[in-house]
Amino acid sequence: MNKFKNAMEQWGIINALYFGGVLVWAGIVFAADSLGFLPQIGSSDAWSWIFLGAGVAALIGNLIRQASSSILNPSGFDYIFGAVLLAIGLGGFTSLYIALSVVLLLVGGAILYTALFRTRRTTA
Repeated sequence: MNKFKNAMEQWGIINALYFGGVLVWAGIVFAADSLGFLPQIGSSDAWSWIFLGAGVAALIGNLIRQASSSILNPSGFDYIFGAVLLAIGLGGFTSLYIALSVVLLLVGGAILYTALFRTRRTTA
């Protein structure tokens, strides 16, 4: 029971860090947009930048979680969640086909990284 409680505490901390970071990123993007500092690439808007940042943060967070031996491993859903956010964000900058190609490359690379550098966990 104590092991389950520890895992749930880690999960809560991970979620708080991710969503808190995404909210800070969204605030920065909206401030830059309202002040006219947000670059307009293609047909991107503030939401494209927010989704792009959230997707990048999710995929980087998954790789960090995978590389660490003391943090819970990400699930397949975590990678898919990051990929969907990344695809939505990239959709405002490029065509959908290019965005999906980039997302597939990043997710495939993350899965390969996970498979090649996975740390073996021992249960006590």
